[in-house]
Amino acid sequence: MDRGDRKLTVTLPAAVLRQLRARTVARETTIRALLLEALAAAGYAVPAAEIRDRRRPPTDSVHRSRRRTRAGTEGA
Repeated sequence: MDRGDRKLTVTLPAAVLRQLRARTVARETTIRALLLEALAAAGYAVPAAEIRDRRRPPTDSVHRSRRRTRAGTEGA
């Protein structure tokens, strides 16, 4: 967690949480990213860089080659 981030625990109706989870799967993202998107759409100042799936590394070629090297697939 980034030093500027803070945890928030929210209790939601089960049906709403199921919908959130289904949407995260369909969009291949996280609940955090979906909530930040919704907050931005509601007028909150959310930096665009924060609305991303932080589980995934950047997709530039340097990072791709590093992943291949770590996975032992370099030159394959």
